[in-house]
Amino acid sequence: MELFYCRDIASGATTLDAEESSHCVRVLRHRAGETIHVVDGAGCLYRCEILDADPRALRFRILERQEGYGSHPYHLQMAVAPPKNIDRFEWFAEKATEIGVDIITPLFGEYSERKVFKPERVERILVSAAKQSHKGTVPTLEPAARVADFLAAHAADDALRCICYCDETASLGVEKRPLTEVLREAFPSGTAAGPSASAASAAPSGAAVAPRPVIVMIGPEGDFSRAEIAQAVSLGWQPVSLGSSRLRIETAAIAATAAVYFNFAD
Repeated sequence: MELFYCRDIASGATTLDAEESSHCVRVLRHRAGETIHVVDGAGCLYRCEILDADPRALRFRILERQEGYGSHPYHLQMAVAPPKNIDRFEWFAEKATEIGVDIITPLFGEYSERKVFKPERVERILVSAAKQSHKGTVPTLEPAARVADFLAAHAADDALRCICYCDETASLGVEKRPLTEVLREAFPSGTAAGPSASAASAAPSGAAVAPRPVIVMIGPEGDFSRAEIAQAVSLGWQPVSLGSSRLRIETAAIAATAAVYFNFAD
């Protein structure tokens, strides 16, 4: 089943944009009267009938709406420093979407080699990856933020806040623990980590939902600075490890995304 994307369908839009229309009509050869499936990026799947197979602006009517399509039972924000090679961040964004992530925040730390982040291409990748992996929700790509500002903005969050770094910094007096262990402790078997609105609406009646998101921070090539780590620890962030291997930024970010996914897998 192919999926098409129409961000404004819930607000009454009944046409696909030029790119989606061309792909549907010229590439996939859909015609008037046929059924297609459209996602809105906010968690819903729509079964639609094509009214006019215009390759510039395909028109459709909605036949059926399904909430929580392709949802996951947790809410995950990955705050990741883009590496110097932006292709690696784009690869992370694509694969994290396929696995299951809700928010991606690019971070700039004291030791970041990359100082500029352009969101346009990553936003397109997120839409494509969501459609390819049959998800009704397209992850939110937040504006890039400095580490200190991001920590301050989330100082009062009730989320499970984890920061991954290589430096041991035992002098801070906080034990660095495996992310998998922290997740199991915070969300024992049978609990959920605050799913998105679409996932919550699709949950069975009476299902236990603990409204507590997960936030994981991954630093730049030069790691977080001592000052950034100290700030995080002082604000209650849990230092975590991803094992003994030294990982690239994008590998660490995917490992963390997968750890959260598997913690809630059936």
